[in-house]
Amino acid sequence: MARFLTSAFADEAANDLAAQIAACKANGISAIEMRGVNGENVSDITPETARAIKKELDKAEVEVSAIGSRYGKCAFDFEAFKQTVEVAQILGAAYIRMFSFYEGTKEERFGWVKQMADYSIAHGVKCCHENEGRIYGESPQACKELIEAVGYSAEGEQILGCVFDFANFLGDGYDTLAAYEILKPYITYFHIKDYDGASTVPAGEGKGRIAEILANFDQSNYGCYWLSMEPHLKVFAGMGVFDKQTEKKLAGREVYATQSESFKAAADALHKVIAGAQPVALGIIGFGGMGSGHARNYLNGEFKRIRIVAAADVNPARLEAATDALPGVAVYDSAEALIAGGLCGAVVIATPHYFHPPIAIQALEAGLHVMTEKPAGVYTKQVREMNGAAAKSDKIFAIMYNQRSNPLYQKLRELVQSGVYGEIKRVLWIITDWYRTQAYYNSGGWRATWSGEGGGVLINQDPHQLDLWQWFCGMPNKITATCHEGKWHDIEVEDDVTIYAEYPSGATGMFVTTTGEAEGTNRLEIAMDRGKLICEDGKVTLYAFDSSTKEHIFGCAQGFGSIDSRESEITAGGNPVGQHSMVMNAFAEAVVTGDKGLLYARGEEGINGLSISNAAHLSSWLGRPVALPVDEDLFWAELQKKIAGSNAKAEAAQGVEMDLSKSFH
Repeated sequence: MARFLTSAFADEAANDLAAQIAACKANGISAIEMRGVNGENVSDITPETARAIKKELDKAEVEVSAIGSRYGKCAFDFEAFKQTVEVAQILGAAYIRMFSFYEGTKEERFGWVKQMADYSIAHGVKCCHENEGRIYGESPQACKELIEAVGYSAEGEQILGCVFDFANFLGDGYDTLAAYEILKPYITYFHIKDYDGASTVPAGEGKGRIAEILANFDQSNYGCYWLSMEPHLKVFAGMGVFDKQTEKKLAGREVYATQSESFKAAADALHKVIAGAQPVALGIIGFGGMGSGHARNYLNGEFKRIRIVAAADVNPARLEAATDALPGVAVYDSAEALIAGGLCGAVVIATPHYFHPPIAIQALEAGLHVMTEKPAGVYTKQVREMNGAAAKSDKIFAIMYNQRSNPLYQKLRELVQSGVYGEIKRVLWIITDWYRTQAYYNSGGWRATWSGEGGGVLINQDPHQLDLWQWFCGMPNKITATCHEGKWHDIEVEDDVTIYAEYPSGATGMFVTTTGEAEGTNRLEIAMDRGKLICEDGKVTLYAFDSSTKEHIFGCAQGFGSIDSRESEITAGGNPVGQHSMVMNAFAEAVVTGDKGLLYARGEEGINGLSISNAAHLSSWLGRPVALPVDEDLFWAELQKKIAGSNAKAEAAQGVEMDLSKSFH
């Protein structure tokens, strides 16, 4: 779950800063690891020079990922190093790349490195050691020894960082995968260059196994990590007089006529290995609350195997927000344009509810994998068409039922579905902790309107719970409901609902929900023949009976006899990332492997909870019980009556024509 950020030693593209910035921007590189700039080594520049450089970088919106210093490959000069720490602070660099000295006793080398590492971290910058031939940290074992010797802060932070350089290990005779396994827990960021046994080559063309190692790192680490491209595909001005080992590594690299060509070749290779490590190219359709939430999770490094490559929204302000949040990502002003753009292999649909099915159908027919936000849609007839498109496709189709990733709910379902506690007798879910003010409903013209949202608390707040209800207990066959519209708020849709459900087995259920009750309750009870489950306040309590209630009712000689039971609290472990990210990661894994069994919820399952919602609305509108499956044509006709009388502000507030087959907002 690592988000890879791209950086480069831009002095290999050009000598002066302006040209370095231009080269990075032209090749999709977002930052510079500053080593040589305007003909001067970064270890030599003054704070005054650094401030001037910072102004140019800020103007170009380019950051500095690290200082590529030469410390450790030159005589120890602590005063000069202090100045470089100040330069790093001015440039906003979190790291200083350094080495562990060619000469000196082991104790001296360790002492110099520790002195630098301690000083830099005390000033908000971390020294990061790069493996290199003939310094102490040439081998992976020596690098580990050095990092451990420098030690950890009182808070447990590793004081000395680790830069993993693939080509340097290969050039010194070490297998990169073996080196990675040793240094994996210590790696701070990567230098991206490869080696084929004779010379440095673009990433992926040598023996570094770069994509394979990055893929492993992606799946087992959390957060954001720099991939710093160090081309070494052509002799460049800042290299100066280099030794025989470097000459060997650069042998034959004059195949590139210019520095621009070699830099571009290295950048193209970098993007290719990232695509290999994170093969799911994702587009976000709809950059409102949920769409921007997925972007935040990605930016926090919570996604694995995924790289966001595109975003779309018809709202110009949201499109601008997407551009600001995801620099370098392609943006489109419609779902159609994003789907046709050819950059994405998968999309997540985070538009208002009516537009989930038409966009999903279009994406599936275009050969894209689809994750749709909940609910699956507003009416089952539309969702059934979407499911039909999925059935014709060989692509992964999933729905964001992130509550299914909750370990407590997983355990609860396991207990119910196991049959150990007998058949279900009754289920009751009181979920009234959705309290919303009028300001919430006034926040968007489409909110709480039949034309804009297609419903209220059932379609907006409760899709997860309706899904979980049927996931735990199966689908009912009859619904009787009362849906009070605008009972507690000035809205046209329901904000207070009571559903009575009947099951083919004879079991019954109640679902009570509202957005108008302060200090609300979230309590789920499932009564079974041999046990009872209560889920409330983040815990599940199980009452396991010593006998069957059916048998006890007729077999007990005492009129007020009770069943002996054993009470226990069900616990489950936590998760390293949020539920939405867990569902997205499972989706990505399914895309990569083709295994739909990895999904928390297949997209086709979205129709189940929506069927209960549609039946509840229809029952309330008609004033009678409604059988399941719901009469889809009847529901559609009744919904049209609601839409016909819907508040016109749903369209006007957004400035978008409500064409469900083409648009979204």
